[in-house]
Amino acid sequence: MKTVRATLLSGAIGCALCAPNLLGQDVQVSSEKGVTTLSVMAQKPYVAGQSKTPVLSVVCQLKGKKIVHAIVFSPEGFVNEQEVSSFGNSTSLELEMTIGDHRQSTNWVHQTYQSFTSTKFASFDYVGKTEPERMQLLQALLNVPTVSIAFTPFLTGIPTSSTFDLTGLKTEFEKHPECAMR
Repeated sequence: MKTVRATLLSGAIGCALCAPNLLGQDVQVSSEKGVTTLSVMAQKPYVAGQSKTPVLSVVCQLKGKKIVHAIVFSPEGFVNEQEVSSFGNSTSLELEMTIGDHRQSTNWVHQTYQSFTSTKFASFDYVGKTEPERMQLLQALLNVPTVSIAFTPFLTGIPTSSTFDLTGLKTEFEKHPECAMR
């Protein structure tokens, strides 16, 4: 009887220690002035031994009676100038995304291009051609276990891909009424 209890206890401890890994990466939630941001860090830094770990976020806000969503990619560093095109106060780039098993090219934009004069790195908002296209990408992100975004970090010149474990994103998304999709 003692062996059965010991086996059950060690099994329960093992499950408790592994459970967070089964649920995916932690989703960081922040709320400020009616804006809720759900963020997931990439599984690892894109340069070994450094802390430059990209972040993928979903931003939700209730504006009047309408809910607005944005998808934001923060590479936590500058991206290669060849990928970026500037026009006025905005900067855009095209990135290859792998959503589940589907690979697609996506357009991203950064407004008020001040990355080189500020200490904050640029973050880019996904820009679909239409609102339904933006909602389609958001739905895809909520329904796949992983997403990868390919980019070239500035100065390294070496293309890389950051992978995000999104298995906990949908659960967290559904907890916030300001994120509801109607």
